[in-house]
Amino acid sequence: MKKLLTMLGALTIVTSSTMSVVSCQTGSGNWNDIPVDPPILALDVKGFAGVNFKDVNPQDNNQTIPMLFAQLAKLFQGTKWDFNTLHQQIKFNGSLITNPNPDLYRNGEYNIVINDNTSENELTINKTVVNSNHIADKVKNLDLGIVDDARPKTLLIATVFNNMGLISEIDKFGTFFIGEETEAIWNQQITSVPRLKIDANNGTAILETGKDHWTDHDDPHKDYYGTVIVHFTVKSKQPPANPMDLTNSGLSTNLGKLPQVSILQIMMMFITLNFAGSLDKLSELLNDLYVKNITNNSADIEAWSGSKYFSGALKVNFS
Repeated sequence: MKKLLTMLGALTIVTSSTMSVVSCQTGSGNWNDIPVDPPILALDVKGFAGVNFKDVNPQDNNQTIPMLFAQLAKLFQGTKWDFNTLHQQIKFNGSLITNPNPDLYRNGEYNIVINDNTSENELTINKTVVNSNHIADKVKNLDLGIVDDARPKTLLIATVFNNMGLISEIDKFGTFFIGEETEAIWNQQITSVPRLKIDANNGTAILETGKDHWTDHDDPHKDYYGTVIVHFTVKSKQPPANPMDLTNSGLSTNLGKLPQVSILQIMMMFITLNFAGSLDKLSELLNDLYVKNITNNSADIEAWSGSKYFSGALKVNFS
């Protein structure tokens, strides 16, 4: 609270000072002399008479740039211009794209200028892409820090907690790199998976999607593309003398409302409620606890028989 009050106090001082400066200048200067950058418009049209751009909305996040180009191509049909032969200049994050086959699905700021090689007819589009499925746009922090081991589930959860944007799509991420969230796949000791090329000796793992480009036919709910390499340091720890007995642990078992009923959602909520201050336990929690007998409102969390960290089982409830 004290920190908040200090921040508010500083804000008040800055605001008052700013108002004082404005008041002084209004009596001695001209507002027209103050330099102001022109606004950046999502769509700016000059010329192209007869082409109706009223339905073009570059700010629509559900429309990819290739989709936008397809829409524009239809708008130019029947006019004296062939959209496919118009000159295009595209900048990505301020840099001119020279690749004849650019990846227009990556996150970033795009500035697109389309004209007929004259200054009379020109279309300028500014679009921000925020929903890329390139794995490098999802996994930006490549240093996973210290991990207990180099097993796939361990590296999966370490990647998620070092790239918190993945929390909202943890089911997609887990399914893509580990496998379908079924008891048969997840309730076992997983030592390797095809899409994680793990080199424990060198502390690296390649997240390999198997796809090097994206199209509008790919499924954003299931797929990723591209490749990233994450780095980590393995530091094994000593297991406790006595494993935690889940049956008599007194852990919270009412998980509340889940975004959806799945192994990972159940485990993430269980961890959040009971181990939020013990993130060093993530490896044993994900590897040594199995979620079984899932229904619409309950599931059993059971310790792997070979676990040195947990024993027993408990039932959790949710909606």
